[in-house]
Amino acid sequence: MRVGSLGDIVFETSASFVLTPGGLSKTRDARFEDHQVQGEKPQSEFLAPDLAGLEMSIRLRADLGVDPFKMADRLSLYCLQGRVLRLIVANRNMGKVTLRSVSQEWKYINPNGKGVQIIDLKLTMKEYV
Repeated sequence: MRVGSLGDIVFETSASFVLTPGGLSKTRDARFEDHQVQGEKPQSEFLAPDLAGLEMSIRLRADLGVDPFKMADRLSLYCLQGRVLRLIVANRNMGKVTLRSVSQEWKYINPNGKGVQIIDLKLTMKEYV
């Protein structure tokens, strides 16, 4: 069952393959300029809304049909290339985003020293307009 996507990476769950986001947070900010006034508090001026920030966690598990290294490298490459990706989660189109950082935490290195069982990813994204 398809539950969303990030560009051409499909989030899905089935009997032999599970790749789903673990959580998503979205931040909205506004841009202001604080003008200095002699002898008084600064005066704030609203400039415009800022780009939305998004953070998403993904657990890549080899026992659920995902190659953790391959998928982590693929997402890292999208970040390094500055790719613009469409984000869809829970049937909601979140619009276009750019990956600003991809952090990895490797867990359960295989006993033979080749590969890992789990990589936890934290993706930091910004809205793309």
